[in-house]
Amino acid sequence: MPGLPATVSDARSRLQVVEQPVPRYFFDVHDSGTTRDDSGTEYATLDEVRTTAMRLLPDIARDEIPGGGDRRIFTVLVTDEEGRAVYSAMLNFTGLWLQR
Repeated sequence: MPGLPATVSDARSRLQVVEQPVPRYFFDVHDSGTTRDDSGTEYATLDEVRTTAMRLLPDIARDEIPGGGDRRIFTVLVTDEEGRAVYSAMLNFTGLWLQR
């Protein structure tokens, strides 16, 4: 038939591949102040964004808790390129002396 590709590879060669831009997300950290993420990171899925936020909190807490007292709340607010909040995660640390 005229106009139809002869093989699958012919058909594929006629398809136009349109690459979608990978969205950039920003991870702002809130503790006693705010640390803004000015550069952001590209992620293909929101599940990757969530996983990154969840992994980020314990890393921050590990560094910050020893010098910062017995009550700390760490929050990560993830926004997209438009500034819309897409995910938020919080880690609460409370230490209590039982004997001193």
